[in-house]
Amino acid sequence: MTSLEQHHSGDGDNIGRDKIINEIKSLAPADLVAPMELVFESLRQKDKTTAKTQIVMLKAIAQREPESAALVEVISIYGGLVEAQDQDAAWATVARIVSRAINPIIRDVCQAALLQLSYRTAREGEAKDLYLSEPSPGAYSQEAYLRCYADEEQIRSDVKGFPTEGILTGAVEGAIRLSAANLALELATRLNSLYGSYNARVLLAIATGIALNPDLAGYHFWLNRPEVKERVDKLRDMAIRLLDESGTDGRVHDLSCSILNIYQHQSAELLEALKKHAQHLDPNRSEVIARCKALAGDDTSLPQAERDLQAAHGDPQKRQAWCRQFLEASTHQLEEVGPFLNLANPSELGEWLSREQILAGASEMEEAYIRLVADIFRRSDQDDNPAHRREVSEHVDQFTTEWEGALHTIAPTGLFEVAEKLFALNLPHKALKLTTHVIPSHELWPSPYVLTHLHCLQEAGQNKTFDEVIARVKGADQSVTLLSFQSVQAERGGDIDLAIKFSETMIELAPARPYPWYRRCYLLGRYRSLEEQQLFHERVPDSVLLNPSREVKGILFFLALAGSFKRAESQWVKWMIEDPRGHAVDLVNFHFGLSTRKAEPMQISPSVERCLAAVQYTHEGETLVRLIVDDELEGSECTLKGSSQVGQLLQKLSPGDSENLNMATYKMEERLPPYVACVRIALTLRHVHNDGSDCFVMMHMPSDPDELIPFLEEKMATGAKRRENLQTMEAIPLYLRGHALYPSDAFKAAMNCWTDQRAPKSPLCDIGDTEPAAVVLDAYSISYLAVTNIAGHLLGTGIPLVVPATTKETLEAFLTEISDENFMLLGVTDGGRLVRTTASDLRERDAHVLENLRLILDNVTVVRPAMHDEELDAFTVKDAVDATVYDAMQLSIANKIPWFCMDGTFGALHNVKGHPLVNTQTVLLRAMVNAPFDFEQRRHALVLYALGALPLPLTFQDIYRLASTPNTLSGFILFKIIQTHGREIFAAEGRPEMLLNTIYLHLDRLLGNEALAVTSRYSPWMNYSSHVFNHGISLYLALSGSGSAEFRLANAVHHMAQLSIHDQSLLKNLMGRFVHFAHGHFMRWEAIRQNYLSIVEARQHQEPSASNESESEPEAAPFAGEEA
Repeated sequence: MTSLEQHHSGDGDNIGRDKIINEIKSLAPADLVAPMELVFESLRQKDKTTAKTQIVMLKAIAQREPESAALVEVISIYGGLVEAQDQDAAWATVARIVSRAINPIIRDVCQAALLQLSYRTAREGEAKDLYLSEPSPGAYSQEAYLRCYADEEQIRSDVKGFPTEGILTGAVEGAIRLSAANLALELATRLNSLYGSYNARVLLAIATGIALNPDLAGYHFWLNRPEVKERVDKLRDMAIRLLDESGTDGRVHDLSCSILNIYQHQSAELLEALKKHAQHLDPNRSEVIARCKALAGDDTSLPQAERDLQAAHGDPQKRQAWCRQFLEASTHQLEEVGPFLNLANPSELGEWLSREQILAGASEMEEAYIRLVADIFRRSDQDDNPAHRREVSEHVDQFTTEWEGALHTIAPTGLFEVAEKLFALNLPHKALKLTTHVIPSHELWPSPYVLTHLHCLQEAGQNKTFDEVIARVKGADQSVTLLSFQSVQAERGGDIDLAIKFSETMIELAPARPYPWYRRCYLLGRYRSLEEQQLFHERVPDSVLLNPSREVKGILFFLALAGSFKRAESQWVKWMIEDPRGHAVDLVNFHFGLSTRKAEPMQISPSVERCLAAVQYTHEGETLVRLIVDDELEGSECTLKGSSQVGQLLQKLSPGDSENLNMATYKMEERLPPYVACVRIALTLRHVHNDGSDCFVMMHMPSDPDELIPFLEEKMATGAKRRENLQTMEAIPLYLRGHALYPSDAFKAAMNCWTDQRAPKSPLCDIGDTEPAAVVLDAYSISYLAVTNIAGHLLGTGIPLVVPATTKETLEAFLTEISDENFMLLGVTDGGRLVRTTASDLRERDAHVLENLRLILDNVTVVRPAMHDEELDAFTVKDAVDATVYDAMQLSIANKIPWFCMDGTFGALHNVKGHPLVNTQTVLLRAMVNAPFDFEQRRHALVLYALGALPLPLTFQDIYRLASTPNTLSGFILFKIIQTHGREIFAAEGRPEMLLNTIYLHLDRLLGNEALAVTSRYSPWMNYSSHVFNHGISLYLALSGSGSAEFRLANAVHHMAQLSIHDQSLLKNLMGRFVHFAHGHFMRWEAIRQNYLSIVEARQHQEPSASNESESEPEAAPFAGEEA
């Protein structure tokens, strides 16, 4: 665990040195006073390098007199200026001087020097004996003894009363030596209070740091209690002040670098203070200082291997060479892996992971963990690849399952980096499997780890846990990031006022940062009036908009939407002058984003500051757009300096004029407003530099009108094969299929799925609540109710319809889009032909859909989910389904409202987990049974059901009423129902006769009414009665049990003859149809006749009730077909 370190190199008296200096100076010859003062001044400043140089000069001067030489020697030894290899000679020198010294000060200093020289050497005992033999040790030797040898009891004893500054200093350093943190802090506080010197402040800072070590050892700094963070912050501030006082003090360097290490080098203030004194940092004191010196810009003290690593970060060739060298090594230690993970590309990581073993001497868990980390790093740039994300998810699950009990042993810094990568891969729920085990239960502070954990909780829908954790974060109301999280949380919970209030607090805390302003702009733009937006936009300072960032560009978008286009215009022109390629994509998005939203009118300026002109011209036949700018601007590939030859030429040319320059011809085509020129430049750059990852493309339409349609058909056919596969592939749940086909438009996806018979559908759910108090809808259930025209029937049951807020917003937007007079949709048919759908087409063909959507929109109730943690297993499919589905699922779980789920797979899963589900089969059937059968109203649903496009609950009464409708469309529907669903409907015992009843009813109602059957504009011109009869009888023969085909057909003849016995014309028509059917199926009519007579004879001997049983119409009950 990171802790504070203090290195002591025997510098001697840290505080009382001025006293001994004065004593020595009083004994020194006059010609030594000035050079000695230079040495003492360097020692005060803790500048030993300079002091050593000065002492050499001083020794040269003092060597003339033995006493002077002795004085200089004592200064050198006591000041800690003796090299390690000279310590034996120094011992002899001091021993000689002390044996002859008469002056008690000199003797005391010499004895102190001996104690220091002997510390942790073979002479330690000898020096201690000499000290203890003194009846009354001097202050300097007492200080040295306390510093180097005394135990805690002796220290406490010697500082009773009113100790001198030197003795108290030695006591503090002795306590530090003994790691007696509390005693050291107590004595250092006392020292600073009594004497208040620079050295006292240094020792107080060191003692404060050592007192922190037990707390830092208990928890990682990022996971520690807020009071520990506050103490470290105060210590950091102390270190910064000490650096400003004396940038040469090695002790302060040790302390400062240790603190920076605790902060994971993320303290900008402390790093800046160290940079100011980088030249004084001695990398030989510790590796931490060497690394801090490198961070400050001087890496000469780092080992060559680390310098090579630093160089590899900034040079692609060196990076490749470094990674190749790493891969060529047969084994690697755990500590060597980190740099490789950060440098290697996906292929290099894959090569390394392909080895059977990647670490030497590592535990099984360490090997598994590093493999997981490397795999995550390898996939970190592939967030749009579902297969890779699934593989990473499975890898995380495997690791956490196997090593769950040991996850707390992983360093939080490593988990933090992995969690950040998983979040970037849109896998926050997997990141939580790693971060949650390390989060302690005590109060927290907004550390990087805590912020990432909270962000993952929020994005994974762990709302209850999010609130519990953030309530434990001290200072959450002072952290812009946490206020942002809380604003988002409030918005998702529907409390927009609170969300806006949080954003205002963010602005107050960080008025110079763009994000708080962006957050407020977004909230006002989405939820508040134009007037309120404009009022706030006046507050946005220009200084916030200077530097391009995602947030600043977002602010400009909202400004332009609300009518402040000119503020955005000048910034875009400025950025496009500086870096057109870097801003091209964002400018195109900005411009077309305004055109697709209801923005206030854009007043484009004819000129913009520092842009002299904007022109479109041809150069040797090539059309170019350029900005002509002031000479002092750097410019770019899309600018021309105003003083350049071409710039001057273009400024004077009028549109249509041309002129030669250096054998090239320039023709002015158009003078443009700078913003318009920037947009044209951006469009070209985005198109030219598209590597395939951008969905944007510019198409040049053919000039010949006859070529336009074939051109569009060819372009729009792109991806048709993929769409066809998705439409027809079995075993894909409806919700997944729809989202894959139309990922950006939930209602378009749902509408297309319900009207496309190629897309397989599951039956309506026949499990769950049959009498729900309310139901939660999603885009698919809303669209189903609309296309089948039965929304009114469901509303008629009195069941409240509930939706999440975002679903209602999405429905409103969809209705607005397709109802707009300018709406037009282009597509291609299965045959590749271009088809166009306009708003008038929709009103003509799908008026009932629009009507039902409006009916639903007017009657739904928005409900916010209760506070809950979303199931992490469910989060796995969040990106695979549209938001309306996921939100409906979560609302159902949180508020215990049954989900009107139209996907059998999702419904079954929802039900198995114990969540409320609507029995859609029963609820819809009851809604339809309670309403009278109206073919005009039912025909939409019946057509889609008949074609196999969607499931529909029907009763036999519905079938009979459909058959009784004298309309060619009803005949077509009945024919397709028999063809598509006949086996499911009529296979059960007794139901083949119901099929005959249906055929009879259809022929009976249609016979003689053929003219009436085609009166509706939607009625087919063709009569489908033959299709109904032939397909129906064929199905009857297949379902009616044993016996010969002739016998079974004779049964059908007998049944239908009994039904039509009182209508001779109908009976004759039926017999003719049976004869034709028999001949067409190579049956012998004589055999059919004989079987018929046998049946009649047999029936005559039965009870009358038995013969009438099959002729009565069945009750209005549903039939047990999967899609019935």
